[in-house]
Amino acid sequence: CASAASPSGEGGELLEPHPLIDAGAFEVRWGACSAHSRVVSGRMPAGLVAPTPDETEAALTSAGLMCIATGAVGGVHKSYFAGQLRRSGGWFMLELCVLYAGGTVQATYRADSAGGMPPLCGHFSALLGRLFAAPLAEV
Repeated sequence: CASAASPSGEGGELLEPHPLIDAGAFEVRWGACSAHSRVVSGRMPAGLVAPTPDETEAALTSAGLMCIATGAVGGVHKSYFAGQLRRSGGWFMLELCVLYAGGTVQATYRADSAGGMPPLCGHFSALLGRLFAAPLAEV
């Protein structure tokens, strides 16, 4: 995983420029934040040359998120990202699941509080929708 770049765009203005959280702390926070969760998904168009996991990671890190972990399990590529909220110091987290063979993309967002969720979910869902040519809708 690459480190986060300085955030840009609407969602990036809400995030600290260089978030730092280790995988263990991320896992604890992820589990504790299920009350502030949102799931969106979409289907890629047939024949789309989808972005590689590295290209997706680069887009998300340049938008201000830090990659925590990434890997494939049985045809599903999963990536975990986090960004630290500027004002509260809380965390905004993302689990991205891409089933390349089936053409589906699912993003699960979680946060310490609901405060920053709407603009950040909208920003990163739009970014992922452009990357995968798949408008993401709430599940």
